[in-house]
Amino acid sequence: MLVWLMLVTLTAPAEASIFSDALAKARSAMQSAFQLSFLHKLPVVFYKQSFDKMFEHTNRSIDEMNLKYGERTITRDQFQNDKALHIKKSAELALRIKSLIGSAHLAYGITMAIGLIKEAIDGSFLNPGGSRSKEDVIANHVGARAVFGEKKFNESLNKHLGTLIKPEGTPTQNSEPASAAVFGGDKAAMAEPVVQQVNPFSSEGTNIGGSSAARQQLIKRYYEASENGDSAAMKAISAELNAKP
Repeated sequence: MLVWLMLVTLTAPAEASIFSDALAKARSAMQSAFQLSFLHKLPVVFYKQSFDKMFEHTNRSIDEMNLKYGERTITRDQFQNDKALHIKKSAELALRIKSLIGSAHLAYGITMAIGLIKEAIDGSFLNPGGSRSKEDVIANHVGARAVFGEKKFNESLNKHLGTLIKPEGTPTQNSEPASAAVFGGDKAAMAEPVVQQVNPFSSEGTNIGGSSAARQQLIKRYYEASENGDSAAMKAISAELNAKP
């Protein structure tokens, strides 16, 4: 009996430790996957021109925002940083899925399913630092609509603009921290002062499928300007991109 009690006493902490380690690894793997840092490595198979066009359009629509909402003119600094990340990431995910499977509706559905799974996990024991938000789902929807073209994306962004902007009276000098996680990520983990789109050219040899060499360089410069916070350069490069066929 004494030996049995000793074995139970020794194995209980060991089992608890194994479970804790496994849970920690599962959380780490899940968060890494939800960051979608691998997206730029996925090939563009179908709709290459549409991919390039909408990839640029969705990012410019957020970074250079100038929209009317009632009596207000909404610019980027009046838009919630977390929701901007949701839109950008869900748009990129949906466009890349569409480029692989060729179906806009299926790409939209898969993107929304991933977003809903992420929201369901937030606040659970798998991600106790997160929190569920209806606005995050709306932002995911707006971004995923990019697979249906500029008109549908613009209509969705304008329709839900009031839900995604900062309340009146909120400071607008990028004071809201941004998260590095996908779809806006965990609110408790927010730390960066300025939203930056992940640069697909950060890995050597990476390019945007279907683009000419000159257009590739312009897109690369656009991301570099975004990373440096140079809005004037971003607007100038954007104008050059719009002028190219």
